[in-house]
Amino acid sequence: MILSVKKAMLIMEYVAQNGNNVRLQDIVDSLGMEKTTAHNFLKTLLELGYMEQDQHSPRYRLSDKMYMLMPPPLSVHTLKQRFRPILEKITELTGETSYLTVQLGTYMRHELKCDPNRSVRISLELGKELDIMNSALGNVFMAYSEYLRNTLLRNESAAQLSVWDDRLGKVLSKGYAEDFERLEKELNCIAVPVLEQNRLVAAIGVSGPSYRFQAKEMQQAAEIVSSFLQK
Repeated sequence: MILSVKKAMLIMEYVAQNGNNVRLQDIVDSLGMEKTTAHNFLKTLLELGYMEQDQHSPRYRLSDKMYMLMPPPLSVHTLKQRFRPILEKITELTGETSYLTVQLGTYMRHELKCDPNRSVRISLELGKELDIMNSALGNVFMAYSEYLRNTLLRNESAAQLSVWDDRLGKVLSKGYAEDFERLEKELNCIAVPVLEQNRLVAAIGVSGPSYRFQAKEMQQAAEIVSSFLQK
């Protein structure tokens, strides 16, 4: 057992179970730690954002960032059950292929799709791990995860980081991402985040040939998807 990990977990458990507003001395007395040791752990947790210090007294509490350690509130199986009829309706209204995609670390995977009854439609493979960097769907996952963004962009130049900041900032402000033939020639797509309890659990994409799925149709598709997610 790694003792430092154990001590950090004991401190967080103690704070959570004792009013979530405790003094350093409370932790020292209850856990039998040296004051300097407990203070160093608290300082590290503060720097990482998992702990906050009260503005009016020397007390500590867990931050909302702790919720990031909890698993997603919906399983992939549940997501597929819930969104199958929604994708069918989205495809009916847009006339284009819609799909549900989940993040897998630094990759993503299409879990569910619905194709339109049209002679020309996109080809999309389910169950395959895909690169996140160069698609509207990937931009959604990057925009909502600081860790993913930092991992994937760690070797980018300052100029490229500025471009990415602008691109991902637009995703957050508009509420969806769009891709004009960036992933594949003659293919346009939009992607809308699926949020559950303010956490990103998946993304819904809509894609179509660029000759008929243009800026106007893409915006309409994003609005259609968003309307179903708000119900």
